[in-house]
Amino acid sequence: MNRRSVALGVAVLAVVMLMCGGTVVLPLVMFGQAQAEAAACELPSLPGASPVPGAGGWGSAETTHAATIVAVGRQRQVPPRGYVIALATAMQESTLRNLANANVPESLTLPHEGVGRDHDSVGLFQQRPGWGSVRERMTPTYAAGKFYEALLRVDGWQRMRLTDAAQAVQRSGYPEEYQKWEDDAEQLAALVLGLPSIDDIGGGAPTAPCGIDDLGPVPVGPGGWVQPIRASIVSGFGPRGGRLHAGVDLSQADVRGDAIRAASTGVVEQVKCDWYTTCDRDGNTSQRGCGWYVDIRHPGNIVTRYCHMIQRPEVSIGQQVTAGTVIGFVGNSGGSSGPHLHFEVHVNVPKGPHHANGSNAVDPVPFMRARGAPLGAGT
Repeated sequence: MNRRSVALGVAVLAVVMLMCGGTVVLPLVMFGQAQAEAAACELPSLPGASPVPGAGGWGSAETTHAATIVAVGRQRQVPPRGYVIALATAMQESTLRNLANANVPESLTLPHEGVGRDHDSVGLFQQRPGWGSVRERMTPTYAAGKFYEALLRVDGWQRMRLTDAAQAVQRSGYPEEYQKWEDDAEQLAALVLGLPSIDDIGGGAPTAPCGIDDLGPVPVGPGGWVQPIRASIVSGFGPRGGRLHAGVDLSQADVRGDAIRAASTGVVEQVKCDWYTTCDRDGNTSQRGCGWYVDIRHPGNIVTRYCHMIQRPEVSIGQQVTAGTVIGFVGNSGGSSGPHLHFEVHVNVPKGPHHANGSNAVDPVPFMRARGAPLGAGT
């Protein structure tokens, strides 16, 4: 841990030494081991009095609020992914500032770090009157606590994309806007906890909360091939609507976020998202293309393709992969009716990218069966 991390950890310790009637309550945020407990006091933030130094691109006041949000999450025993979602939400709603509102006169009499005009929303999370009184909503500990309460009531929130989980709480008119803050929120959560990475305590994306190395290996068939995912075949290879469905679709309940693995040893030849379709959000049947996808070239001029990933794949062009390497996670990007993996096999593919197409596509089912790695959930 460098000096900056140590200094920030000490400052985070100070920020949660909140005072109720002159008494310090539970003044404990432990960096390194991240054994944080927040004080229970609910006092409005004090402008100009923040003891926390700026972290990354955030100033002192913003980092103080970040430390408070994380500490409240720790106190309430929220899983670490929740800290990241809460931080990203506050980044989008208020850029981590405790905002008053020109339409809410009482808010202007309370300590604040800016003035907004969005309806009657105030505070870090821009909460409206149903969330509490004006004073309560402008109290960072209270506002963070109410956000976590609502988040924990969302069924399956830990497996959702960040923006979907945040939107389930906030009901924003701009539901996709939270996603862009994911990286910043992960980095800031790690900084205020004194960790190299939030993955160290399972706060990363639901696809691999502790990093892809934590997912472990899978058995490889005798021919050196492996199922890309273990799921049912829901749509087969062949003509569909006057066009060739050049692969098979694999899906099952709760498949979103499941690891997709390289079907065999090879070299990554393509990593991209079709420019004309959706990428880091759900697609639909009115869209076209694969969304995020990967092509891998295997010995013998065989190419496999993996479509509709939830986010940018975990591999890069030119990377050598072995059978079973995690290359990405199941999603619903591109022309897709729901979360699934569209898996293709192409044979006799000329050297170079962009040569895998319908003319050299083969049915993956008999191909994989012949190599000792039959597709399907029951195989």
